[in-house]
Order: sequence, then C-alpha cells, then structure tokens
Amino acid sequence: MTVIEKYDRHFIYAGVLFNLMIAYRFYTLWASPEVDHVNQITNMATLIAFEFIMVHSGVFMAVFPKRISLFIFFPFYGVFALAFAAIIDDWHIILVTYLFVVFNRMRFAFANVPKVIKSRNILISVFAVLIYFIGMFIVAFGAEYLPELGLTKEYLQSSGYLSSLETSGLFFDLPQTAMALGLFYYVALAIVEFLFVWFRKRFHKAVTAELAH
Repeated sequence: MTVIEKYDRHFIYAGVLFNLMIAYRFYTLWASPEVDHVNQITNMATLIAFEFIMVHSGVFMAVFPKRISLFIFFPFYGVFALAFAAIIDDWHIILVTYLFVVFNRMRFAFANVPKVIKSRNILISVFAVLIYFIGMFIVAFGAEYLPELGLTKEYLQSSGYLSSLETSGLFFDLPQTAMALGLFYYVALAIVEFLFVWFRKRFHKAVTAELAH
C-alpha cells in the first residue's frame, strides 16, 4: 500500500475542506464586499474562469498514463496557469491553486493505485466537468436574474472596481455571475467528493464486482 493510498481519505477530506473554504470566500465577496475587496473580486472571477481549464486537465490526467500526464499535460496546463496568473496582481493565487489541485485532485495520475481508486478519481473528475458546465449554463443564461447582493452598481462604481478592470467578459462585467458560479461549483464539488468517501465501501464493492466480470 502506497502512502497516497494509505492516506486516501485524508486527502479527500482536505479537498472537501479546501473547496468549502473557496466557496465561502465567493459567498462573502458576493454578499458583503468591502471597498478594499476590489482586487479579490477580480482574483476570484479569474479563478473560476481558470477552473474551466482545470476541469479538462482533471479528466485527461486521470485517464491517460502517468508519464503522459506528468510530462505533457502538467506543463501544458501549467502554461495556461501562468497566462491566467498574469491577468491579476496576486498571481500566486492561481499558481498555488493549480499546484494544490494537481497534487490532490489528480494525485493518482502519478502513482500506481488499485483500479477501483483510479475509477473513483475519474468519476469525480467527470462530475467536476458536469457541475462546471451546468453552473456555467445557468449563470450565462440567467445572468440578468441573479441577485446583485452586495455587488450593486453603486458599490462597483464607488469602490473603483469598474475603472480598475483591465479585461472584459461576463465574469468581470457582471461579477455576481462569477461569485454565483464559484459558490455553486465548489459547494457541489465538495458534496460529490464527500459522498464518495461516505459511500466508499459500497462504491469499491460495486467497482470490484464490475472489474471481476
């Protein structure tokens, strides 16, 4: 049994906690932003946009052989991480998040583990893609119906947020869409990962039976 396999449950719980912490930050910036939170709003909007890249890399790194993941996908998506990091002042947020996710969510791409655990990791990655695109669909087509909460036009104007923008797009022009997607995505992902741990024995039994056929 490898170290990663031995502490598998701990890694998943760490991922759940990490996702909930990010989700909470999205909520606080949406519900009660302060004047000095302008950069943080831009950072989090960039982060949820960057997650579009992460969900794809998650599937590829989980499915392909570890050598391809390590020497091709890791540096390839790392370039995207650098590009997104260059957009914001706090560039380290994107890079640290990328490295943490690669190590935690995609750790089985770099280790020899039982097929049942790798199957679970692939399913979580697929769920992440589905959750992201469902959330993206909702906020894109329902943007005008999303509540502004604390991100009112008055706040965006008086805080200097609008004048500080160096890029445009749905997430930046209507930051409540980015906050809503971030809250939905990270909470839903935390629930999915927690359920896989909660029903771990049932899942392992089902996959093992399937692999036996």
